[in-house]
Amino acid sequence: MPRLTEAVFREKIKLATLMDDPFMREFFTDNIPGVQLMLRIIMAKPDLVVESVNVQYVLRAGEGSRYVRVDVYAVDSDNRHYDIEIQNASSGASPQRARHNSAMMDVNLLKTGENPIVLKERESVVIFITEKDVLGEGEPIYIIDRVIEKSGRKFNDGSHIVYVNASHQDLSTELGKLMHDFHCVKPEDMIFPEIAEKAAEVKGSEKMGVWAEMEQEAIAEGIAEGMAKGIAKGMAQGITKASENIAHNLIKAGKETLEDIANICGLTLQRVQELARQNA
Repeated sequence: MPRLTEAVFREKIKLATLMDDPFMREFFTDNIPGVQLMLRIIMAKPDLVVESVNVQYVLRAGEGSRYVRVDVYAVDSDNRHYDIEIQNASSGASPQRARHNSAMMDVNLLKTGENPIVLKERESVVIFITEKDVLGEGEPIYIIDRVIEKSGRKFNDGSHIVYVNASHQDLSTELGKLMHDFHCVKPEDMIFPEIAEKAAEVKGSEKMGVWAEMEQEAIAEGIAEGMAKGIAKGMAQGITKASENIAHNLIKAGKETLEDIANICGLTLQRVQELARQNA
């Protein structure tokens, strides 16, 4: 199987942000302080204490039902449970998906023989952090709870859904600063020390697990696009696309010569020049 070069791997990790799945997973794994900071800001609860964190946590119901793989699953000291999803594609953060995730949390929070009244002490919160303003009202954050329609009084069933608009990066607010850090490529440009230090650690660790996952995602994308023309060609297209995406970002950053970019990405100078003209 064709493999991306080590130089390409290094550039992918250098350019990764917390909005990118592989990097986000490594960042939040066993990172209670990072998840706690994030939840304190999003939930506007400065005294919130996170007690456990699981990354890529699976919620299942009965046989034949669709399961949920949660990006980050956390539980706080008040036994409030959080499903945190990082979504670049708007289609992955639909209201129907939020409903399904919320339902799956309840199924897993209520054990056999328990009275549903115990859910009063086990609130659930589904949080989508989205690249774009999915709900389209121009707000940095949307808090969604059930209400009694006529009076507007809260239903208080303990189920909550939150959408965070990551495109809103107002540095005068804690949430805006957090979303700024979620988009930062360089740890030194991040505002929160807790995030910057962990990001630098992950980027500097060169964990092969991250590299391998990035490689497989790049190749899989090419395979899917090229399947009709043959798996081998699809693999090659996946590698080329990954290299060109990196070249595009390096050209945009403007800190490398076109010759250096060609060497880093394994592309011809002519192709890099073409990409530069497209960026002009």
